[in-house]
Amino acid sequence: MTVLRTVRMSDVVLIAASVLIAYFIWLVARTGNVEERVVEDVPVVMELPPFLEAELSRKAVNVNVRYPTGVRSKVYSGAFLVRVSGRDQGLVSQAGIREPQAVTIPLTTDDVLRTTLSASVQVLRVEPARITAYVKYRTALARIIAPTEGQPAPNYRWEEPIVTPSERLITGPQNVLNGMERDRDGFVVLRTNPVSLVGRSDSFTTSALLVMPEEISALDEETRQRLPRDSTLAIVQVVIKEEEASRTISQIPVQVPVLTSNLIARFEPASGTVTIKGPRSRVESLDPRVILLRPKEKPQEKPGVSVIVAIEALLDKTVPAEVRIDAVRPETVFLRYEVLPAEAATTTPTASTSPVK
Repeated sequence: MTVLRTVRMSDVVLIAASVLIAYFIWLVARTGNVEERVVEDVPVVMELPPFLEAELSRKAVNVNVRYPTGVRSKVYSGAFLVRVSGRDQGLVSQAGIREPQAVTIPLTTDDVLRTTLSASVQVLRVEPARITAYVKYRTALARIIAPTEGQPAPNYRWEEPIVTPSERLITGPQNVLNGMERDRDGFVVLRTNPVSLVGRSDSFTTSALLVMPEEISALDEETRQRLPRDSTLAIVQVVIKEEEASRTISQIPVQVPVLTSNLIARFEPASGTVTIKGPRSRVESLDPRVILLRPKEKPQEKPGVSVIVAIEALLDKTVPAEVRIDAVRPETVFLRYEVLPAEAATTTPTASTSPVK
């Protein structure tokens, strides 16, 4: 029995030694069939949202790889591609608006794609481990127009709407931006939803949604964020005024204050015609008594003075500012100061519209 145990123990040792020798032989053989090298000038590409553009600090990097000797001929720069995803790197939140913004991007072995090789080719590292991308939004400056629909109430007119803000920075794919309507200054034309004027007789302010292609968004320059398309509004102010009318009023007396008690001013002609303009309702309801015709410059108050004076029309302070003088006829009148008879000089006249006799 002792001899049998000795034989079996020696068999175990022999077997273990054989396995160990075989492993080392396999390891030596395996090591001899695997190579490592640095593949230079592997191209780098970026996957960006269509509303961003970027310039990389370098177009290619080096990739350290390990591969079986049998695929050596297939290992070259064109067999690899380093792909950087703009969304993964948070480039949207760091992109510049007016100028490109520098963003540092780490490169890992997961970013390396094998375009024609199997998984037996292992990527060990990427050199350099970081690159810089200069990123900005694709933008265009748009001028906002608010179209209208319908007509205001009869005898009322509207002025071109005032839009706030009048301009917006928009972003989107370059081909879509290039295809949008432009004005003569080269700015994109951006419209709001139509603003209704039907039956309106007063000015008003409202908000209107901007109408944009699906791929386009307004851009907030302060937060550097794209704004939701369904809540991008503009404030529209529409001024509605009553239509203007003119009215000619005749027989307006020419008047002038007379301070000397025994004098009277006589005019030829003694009255004139005044044309006024303004909102129709105010013009048509104006009382002629609120119109004053007088010399532009009062001549010397002296008996026997006879002169031709230019006259002007003035409106009483109670008349709304929208009503204005448009014309006065005649433009000049003949003025003569006369001495009153003794019996008429007991009171002091303040004005005279008496015609010259």
